[in-house]
This record gives sequence, C-alpha cells and structure tokens, in this order.
Amino acid sequence: MIRRASRTLLPTRVLLTCAAIAAASTVLLTVTNLAAKLLIPAFPPSAYVLAGLWVVPATLALALLRRPGVGVLTGLIVGLVMTPFSPQGASVILATLWWSAACELPFLLARYRRWTLPLHVGGGIVAGLVSIAVSFTTGVLTVMPLAAQIVTIGLSLVSPAVAAASCAAVARRLRHAGVGGQSAASGGVSARGKPSA
Repeated sequence: MIRRASRTLLPTRVLLTCAAIAAASTVLLTVTNLAAKLLIPAFPPSAYVLAGLWVVPATLALALLRRPGVGVLTGLIVGLVMTPFSPQGASVILATLWWSAACELPFLLARYRRWTLPLHVGGGIVAGLVSIAVSFTTGVLTVMPLAAQIVTIGLSLVSPAVAAASCAAVARRLRHAGVGGQSAASGGVSARGKPSA
C-alpha cells in the first residue's frame, strides 16, 4: 500500500522538470502565437503549420516523465506564464489546457499502462481534431474557400501528429542520456508492469 501510494505523488524532481519544460515551451509558443497572427492575414492555412507546436509541452512531459497528469500540469504552467505575453490574455490558459488534455487523453483511456509512440501520435491527432472543431465553431474555418479549408484541416491533423512524434523521439534520447530519470511509473516498464516503448 505504501509503495502504491507513493507512485501517485509528484516528487520535487518531477515538478521541476514540468516547470523547466513549461518555461522553454512558453518561449516557443509565445513566438508561435505572434507569428501565427502575422501569417493568418496573408495565407490562413500557413499558420496551421505552427499549430503542432502547441502539443510540445504536454507531449514532452508525458514522454519524458511517464506519469499521469504531467501533461496537463505542464500545460497549465505554460498558460499561466504565457498570460502576460499573450494577446488573448488569460484565455490562453484554456487553450494550453485543452491542447494538453487532448494529448493526455489516449494515455488516460489506456489507464496509463503504456507510453508508446502510437499513443503520443494519437494524442496529437486528438488535439488536431479539437483544433478543427474550434475553428469551425468560431467561424475561422467556414469563411475560407473550400481548397483552403481542406489544406487547413490536413495541416491541423498532420502538424500536431508530427510534432508529437518528434517530441517522443527527443524524450527518448533525453531519457537514454539520463535526463528526467526513471519515473515511478516506468523504468523501461509501465506502471502496471508491462514493457513500454
């Protein structure tokens, strides 16, 4: 019981790693957010190439630490830090939270038993689908010509999937180098004792 309970806690090392990922991601996403604002008027679909970068905080945290909740936690930190620098103000917190929750959803459905590349890519695709839904409901997508809509939808799915796969690859190299260490949920083994990729 003591061992099982200890696995549910987030030690200082994990919190500091989440904070470090969030700090780097804040710089990346702040620049991305501003660049997207400039690209949209010129050619709206081009901005969606950058959309995949919004999965970086959660995916990198999940892939590196392999612990439940670290994706959403990192996304929350990013949103809080970005708020003073974002044109959207505090609403950017909601954006980073839903991107992070989408990335974490496949792992939740898998009960955090596996930490495999397909789940990371799946999280990126889920995030892309949510992004498309948001674009539809806000009218951003519906005002585009049909060809631009098709390109935008394609980019909205491919970009976060590629970014998620890239983050998983980076995290694997970092883990092999000893960065992030062995999480309580895995040490080459998943939280339920099954091998994880």
